[in-house]
Amino acid sequence: MIAELTNEIDRILAQYIGVHDELESLWLNQIVFHWHWWLDVALAILPWIFWLIVRDREKTFSLLCAGLFTMLIASLLDMIGVSQSCWKYNTLLLPYLTQYLPWDLTVMPVAAMLYYQFLPKISPWLKGLAFGVMAAYIVEPIFIWIGVYEQSGWEHHHSLPVYFVIYMIGNWLYKCSLSEAETRK
Repeated sequence: MIAELTNEIDRILAQYIGVHDELESLWLNQIVFHWHWWLDVALAILPWIFWLIVRDREKTFSLLCAGLFTMLIASLLDMIGVSQSCWKYNTLLLPYLTQYLPWDLTVMPVAAMLYYQFLPKISPWLKGLAFGVMAAYIVEPIFIWIGVYEQSGWEHHHSLPVYFVIYMIGNWLYKCSLSEAETRK
């Protein structure tokens, strides 16, 4: 039984390695240096540079706690969505991961951290809703329009509650971290 399972896993991994080699070749020959790729690079770097300039240095740790949560959950959910054929990306910053790294690791967490920092008096429920609406009904359609993102079996209205929940949990982590920092003073 174990030997059969090991052989089956080896067979599947060999197929995976072959497919990955094809993807890496495609990336090297057709994706890297294409304008989509340059957009990926800009979206991966520029928001962090902007955030480093405008962040509240006293709240950096708390903001990064919430941002790290946003990165991790966005990456995980994106991996699941791609693997389940709910959507796909027509560009890759790097050929090793199928999710859209600029969105998961930069745009989403930086946007959330900016909301936490610059709109502290507005209800987190309203900010979470605005965050979800902007991501689902503005950014996703733009990414579809420019050919970065394609949905298959997934609709924008499915994304809204996901973005909202990610934002609200990140907000809770941010507030908890701020409270903890205040009690240490």
